[in-house]
Amino acid sequence: MRIKARRSIALYAVDAAQKEAVQREIENFLQALSSYPERFAHDPYLTFEQHLCSIMAGEQVPAEFGRNVA
Repeated sequence: MRIKARRSIALYAVDAAQKEAVQREIENFLQALSSYPERFAHDPYLTFEQHLCSIMAGEQVPAEFGRNVA
C-alpha cells in the first residue's frame, strides 16, 4: 500500500513539472509571436525559429546568425 502511495506522489510531481514546462514553452511561443514583427523590422534575416530560440535562451541572437552571405 505504501509503495502505491509513493508512486502516486512521484507521478504527480513529474506530471506537475511537465505541465509547468509546457506552460513555459507556450508562454515563450506567444511572446515570440507578438514580438517577432518588431524584431524582424530591425533584422529581416532573422527567422521566427531563431527569434523563438533567442527568447527561450533568454538572450538575443547575434545579427550575423543565420544571415545568407553571398
